Amino acid sequence: METPPKLYRYRPLEEALLDRELGALRDSYLYAPPFAAMNDPMEAFYETGSPGDRIINAMLAPSGKRIDGIYEILSKMIDRFALVSFSSSYEDLPMWAYYGSNFAGMCLEFDSAELAIGDFQGERLRPVIYARNALPSLSVADMAPERLEEAVTARITRKRIEWAHEKEWRFITGEVGPKHYLDDALRRVFLGPRVQPEHAARICEVLDRRPVEVLQGEIRGFELTFRPIKLATPLEECERVGAGRFDPAEHLYAEKEIREFLTVPFDNLHEECRRTALRPNMEELAGVDLVGGDKSAIYFWTTYKLRNGREIYHKRYFDRRLGLIADRT
Repeated sequence: METPPKLYRYRPLEEALLDRELGALRDSYLYAPPFAAMNDPMEAFYETGSPGDRIINAMLAPSGKRIDGIYEILSKMIDRFALVSFSSSYEDLPMWAYYGSNFAGMCLEFDSAELAIGDFQGERLRPVIYARNALPSLSVADMAPERLEEAVTARITRKRIEWAHEKEWRFITGEVGPKHYLDDALRRVFLGPRVQPEHAARICEVLDRRPVEVLQGEIRGFELTFRPIKLATPLEECERVGAGRFDPAEHLYAEKEIREFLTVPFDNLHEECRRTALRPNMEELAGVDLVGGDKSAIYFWTTYKLRNGREIYHKRYFDRRLGLIADRT
């Protein structure tokens, strides 16, 4: 299944949770809870064991061990998996009701490709599969190295079919805690039509000098519509996280070959480099060159600085017309 270009995360804004949510916006992170803490007990459901276990227990009997001990280790491993859930829609009314503080919360819109550059780099983004039945119990056969990852992933990305309207996607991470993202991975914040005005004002304040648009929800008949109340700040005026270093004389390699490769003016490349260096988290655009021996693309070798101080290295690839063709870590 193709990853949607935008991912949405509904968040509550009750008074008791407001500071937590504002802090996450301020520091540009999403919190990844453990799999065992998921809301629906049926989506955190899996079983272990198979009829063949009695044979294995008989084989283990001389050692005084049982297969249950292995399953216990497996269960502890699964329960430590952390997940961050998203939807592919910001217009799902039931989700506004039960995840967005009964229309008084917010929904965050992320660019999927940019979100994968920060602390989610290298993590698996998987669609949730909706079904009427749970998968069979995990057995010893599922613990084979070539099967274990997929067997576990299939169970932690499965929900009852009644939840299919959520159109959910999940980042599966190996560690519980905050996952920081690039400031401009967050594109828009939709506020519910019942959001308290003071909450809306505080969100706009937190996102001041960020490249993020904030929209206020309104009810018109049976329709939920949104109007902008804060425009995205231009990159030139955004609060910086990284230094934004780029020196063409130092970081632009093989200029002659690049000129021959491009079918657009060379100045377009300079403009693309300038825009890249302006991104709030850009620490350094450390190199621009042609790819390997086949010279099939131009790459930008970049370093981003997250708001937790961590630096992320990333390559971005462009074709002859400077069209983005792939993102790779």
